[in-house]
Parts: sequence; structure tokens; C-alpha cells
Amino acid sequence: MRRIKLSNYQKLCYQWFGRIAENVAGESLIKNLDKAHMEIRPGAYVSFVWMNTIIIAIISIAVSIILSLLLYLNIVLIILLLVISVFIIFISYFIMLNQPKFKAKARGREIDLHLSYALNFISAMSSAGITPTEIFKSLSKQKIYGEIREEALWIYRDVSLLGKDIISAIKRNIERTPSEKFKEFLQGAVVTIQSGGSLKPYFMAKADQYSRENKINLKKLIDSLGIMAEAYVSAAVAGVSLIIIIIPVLMITTGGDAGQLVFLYLFSGIIIPLIHLGFTFILSSMSMRV
Repeated sequence: MRRIKLSNYQKLCYQWFGRIAENVAGESLIKNLDKAHMEIRPGAYVSFVWMNTIIIAIISIAVSIILSLLLYLNIVLIILLLVISVFIIFISYFIMLNQPKFKAKARGREIDLHLSYALNFISAMSSAGITPTEIFKSLSKQKIYGEIREEALWIYRDVSLLGKDIISAIKRNIERTPSEKFKEFLQGAVVTIQSGGSLKPYFMAKADQYSRENKINLKKLIDSLGIMAEAYVSAAVAGVSLIIIIIPVLMITTGGDAGQLVFLYLFSGIIIPLIHLGFTFILSSMSMRV
């Protein structure tokens, strides 16, 4: 995989942590960087994650301490703030470290989304007697097919620049593509080429198969969105409204102290946005499946 030039900040991260990070970066991270087409050394990426985590930790803990001092919080709320800070640190580290994996999965979903349409293009070119190498070359120029274009570009690059034969280039892409469907398609294409069979019927059959699967996945998505809509109304609207109403009522009836008011502020400023962000993330992930 080609590596791009690091930014000055990434160079600083690598200078500080690079030696250790190179030993820590596992095979899984290397494969995910490859599948995500993130052109950065594994050690440099781990160093970048570590530096960002340290900065987030310093800022998060500093904010907790400042809020505790300014608002004169009791020990329970101070502990709550520290727990939230630790949670933010760990979740930030987890998200950044797994960003290549998330990006690879996103690429895989986009490949699956465009695969049936790209296969129509491939089968049309195959019926005209165009060789597999030229097919992938033409496909690599079609921006309409999204990430499939990038996969085709890597296959053609291996053939034109690295001097590999088309079968070796396809096999190499089977190892690094994040899409199981595209991997299955390429494996079938290799078998068909090696056995001397015709690619056109194979391409047409696969295009029809993936088109039917897309329709089934779309129906499942619609059903899932209906369930998520009900959950959102119950948790993020009715549940949150109930808590916001109950806390002031309890403060009035029981003569609550300032700690309850601070809790209401924290709930309104942190918990509620996190709930909405969580639903937004889930819905955006679901919408990319088809």
C-alpha cells in the first residue's frame, strides 16, 4: 500500500511514540488500513491515536476540575464528572483506534450498494469482447460507481504499474477488499477465467443476484427504521421530557438543593445531546446498508 507524506503533527506523534507504536500495531490494524485505503503507516497511525488521546484526557480532566471548583460541587457530582471524563477518554480512544475498521466497513457497504449496477456495466463490456484488464481499466474511470471504482483502479494499477497478470491482481484485491460480496464476485471471476468459461453469463447472473438481494435489504431497512422511530419517540422524546419535568417538581416539593439543579444542567447539556447523537449514529449506519 502506498504511504502518503505525514503532516507535521503526525510526524511529531511518530517521533514521540513511533518506536513503541510500530511494535504494538497488529495485523488486524494493518489489514483494516489497507481495506480502508488509509495511506498511512500503522505505527504512525497508532502514534497519532495515542497523542490525540493524551490531549483529550488532559482537556477532559481539566474541564472537570474547573467545573468542580467554580460550581462548588459535592463529592458525588465531582465523582460523576470524573466518571464522565474517563468515559470520554476511553470512548475517544476506542473510536479513533477503530476508525480504519469503521471506514473499511463503510467502504464495504458502499461497494455492496453499487455492485449490481457496476456488474451491468461489466457484463455489457464483456459482451462486446473486451478483455478483463480493459474492463477494470474502464470501470476505474466511472466515478458513478463510488468505491468500486477504487477497487478497479487498484486492480488495474497492479497490472499496469506493477506488472502483474490480471489473475494475480484480482487475487491480491480479494485479500484487501472490505466487501464480502465483491470478494465472492472476484473469486468467481478468477475461477471462470482459469477454467476457460465465458464471463458474460457469469457477470449477468451475479448482477441479477445482487439486484434481488438489494431489494430484500431495502425492505429490512424500512422495517428497522420503523422500530427505531418508536424507540426514538419513547427514549429521546417522551423519556427525556418526563425527566426534565420530574426533577424541577421534586425540587419544588422537597426543597431540593443546588446539586439537583446542577444535575439537571448536566443532564440537559451532556446526556440529552449524547442520546440524540447515538440515535443519529445508529440511523446513519443503518441507512448505508443498502
